[in-house]
Amino acid sequence: MMTSSMEAELGERSLRKLERDDAVRRMRRDEQGALASDTESDTACWYVAVVHPGHEQETEAALKAIGAEALVPMRRGKRRKRRGKLLPPQDEVLMTGYVLVRFVSTAKALRGLLRQEHVTAILGGWETPYALKADAIAALLRKADNGAFDYERQSDVLVVAGDRVTVEDGIFAGQVGTVVTPNTTGKGDVVIEVDLFGRMTPMVVPLASISKV
Repeated sequence: MMTSSMEAELGERSLRKLERDDAVRRMRRDEQGALASDTESDTACWYVAVVHPGHEQETEAALKAIGAEALVPMRRGKRRKRRGKLLPPQDEVLMTGYVLVRFVSTAKALRGLLRQEHVTAILGGWETPYALKADAIAALLRKADNGAFDYERQSDVLVVAGDRVTVEDGIFAGQVGTVVTPNTTGKGDVVIEVDLFGRMTPMVVPLASISKV
C-alpha cells in the first residue's frame, strides 16, 4: 500500500515537472517569436546586445537561427608575419563585445534576447535600451566596407593615457572619453573609457575613428 502511494506521489511530481518544463518551453518560444517578428516595421530599431568578448559571431548565428535579425560588423585586421612571410589581413569583429539586433522593443522580446547564452545585457538597460535607426547602421556598414575602420588604416592622431578624445564614427559617435592605453603608431586601436548611461565603460575603438578634444 505504501509502495503504491509513493509511486502515485512520484507520478504526480513527474507530471508537474513535465508541465512546468512544457510551460517554460512555450514561454521561450513566445519570447523568441517576439524577438524575431515585425523586424521590418516602423517601430523596429537596432539595439546593442552586450556579449562575452569572443562570442560575437556565435551569438549572431544563434539569433539568426531563431529568425531574429542580428549583425556583427567586420573589418580588416592586422597584418601578421609567419615564418618571415607577410600574411594578408583577415576579417575580424569591429566592435568587441557587442552584437547589433533589430526588433520591436517589448518586454517579451527583451527577455528573448537576454536569455541567449552569451548575452549579458542590453546597452542602455531594460527600461531605456539604446536604440539606433536603420540609416545609422547603413552608414556604419558603408564605412566598414570602405575600410574606414581597418586596423592598418593610417591616422594622424597620436594619443597617450589620459588624453581626452571624441569618437567620430560608429554607433558611439559623439561620445567623449579618456584614453586608457596609448597609441603613437598612427594605426591600430586604442582603449578608451567613456561614460555610457552613468557607468564608466572601457571600449576598443579604431584610432582612425577618434579625434582629440
